[in-house]
Amino acid sequence: PAVTFNASTTLSTKKTCIAGSSVIDNGGTHPNVSKGCTTASDPFAGTLPTPSSSTCTYSNVNVNGGTYTAYPGVYCGWMNLNSNVTLNLQPGVYVIKGGGVNVNGGSWTGTGVTFYFPDSSYIQFNGTVKLDISAPTTGTYANLLMYEAAGLAKSSFSMNATNGAILSGLIYLPSRQLTLNANASATSDNLTMVLDTLTVNTVNWTLDSSAKSITASGTSTGSAGVYLQK
Repeated sequence: PAVTFNASTTLSTKKTCIAGSSVIDNGGTHPNVSKGCTTASDPFAGTLPTPSSSTCTYSNVNVNGGTYTAYPGVYCGWMNLNSNVTLNLQPGVYVIKGGGVNVNGGSWTGTGVTFYFPDSSYIQFNGTVKLDISAPTTGTYANLLMYEAAGLAKSSFSMNATNGAILSGLIYLPSRQLTLNANASATSDNLTMVLDTLTVNTVNWTLDSSAKSITASGTSTGSAGVYLQK
């Protein structure tokens, strides 16, 4: 199916436009759903900058509790943040390569930050994590919060039980199967997302489109906050 709606869910949008006609409806509240829509085009494909990732700045970083200040660079291997680390992200581009970031609780704060994935590396949010991160507003990486290289194989990307999230910018992960689980609450997010698939389980989100919006298909005005490649 193009979409599965499960019981006890509420989807409140001006319009949810589904290209496919096969929908599984197990209950819940989801007005303003249209099927058989003409798909919107992806305005970002082939247009985003490619940061240098050839040289590792940091490798296999492990942090156990406390406060950790992270700086822009190429992070190779696995970065493990254990025991509720308070992560302060300095402005700039963070290249996540050859592994990923494993987050076990804590909080992230950062203004003017961009995460780039040159391969199938990813960030795994576990436990209760509070996020307050925003993309740059000017320069080469303006409004880019998370994005990936072109042509990657499909892979998963999960956010579990975030303790509130404020996210701003474009999340461009067309190869990723994003899952938001277990009360991943987020409010006042200015987000545009391009994904392969999106699974939402017990999630409360208030979502507005970011500065990098997607023109709604078949109209000259309006924007879309979520675009699914599948």
